[in-house]
Amino acid sequence: MGQVLVKYLSFYGAKEVRVYSRDEYKQSEMIRKIDDPRITYWLGDIRDLERLKEACDGVDIIYHVAAFKRMDIVSHNAYEVADVNIRGTKNVVIAGKKCERIVLVSTDKAHKPICVYGYSKAIAEAIVLAEPNGVVWRFGNFINSRGSVWEIFEEQKKTGVLTVTDRETTRFFIDINDVCKYLLENVKPGLHYPKNLKSVRIMDLAMRIAPGAEYKITGLRPGDKLHEAFDDEYTSDKCL
Repeated sequence: MGQVLVKYLSFYGAKEVRVYSRDEYKQSEMIRKIDDPRITYWLGDIRDLERLKEACDGVDIIYHVAAFKRMDIVSHNAYEVADVNIRGTKNVVIAGKKCERIVLVSTDKAHKPICVYGYSKAIAEAIVLAEPNGVVWRFGNFINSRGSVWEIFEEQKKTGVLTVTDRETTRFFIDINDVCKYLLENVKPGLHYPKNLKSVRIMDLAMRIAPGAEYKITGLRPGDKLHEAFDDEYTSDKCL
């Protein structure tokens, strides 16, 4: 989502946008796609506090989107997830002490977490919310993002067989452009999430993407929930 967010920041008149990441390939792709002298590119790891401090010096707002998030991988790599999602967030907070706002992009899986990713983001939220300039935005699944069920179904469509964990599983989905619009809102410090967001039954999504395909029910994986939630009342099974 970083590339789309950078486009929005540029469009809405940011004086300077600093892109900080360790992926030089993604940065080179962004340079080719976005021709804007206001954007500067910084190679560095979120775990490198001193480099992060350099990149954040003089910055007004930090958008913290770096995280390990692939459910099928992170559950078996808890130490690395903690290093990036938790210690990395701590570093962002330290580097951004003088900033107006530190905005963390989080997930509905942080509400009453039951998986490594959810726990790591819940702790990251607590770290940011402990700061007077800390803002947390919880979102659901990004439509058509890399590794999303949407992308997986599109690939499986070619084989004629789609795998669905449970016929009743529901998830919140949101377009990346809407995510960016929320992030650019000048909200007060605290926890925020989209209001009145609709959810989708995953089985219905599979049938919409590949009508007439074979649908294989695999069962929920460890760490999967049947339904996600932003809070105790705002749950995906109630928002269909």
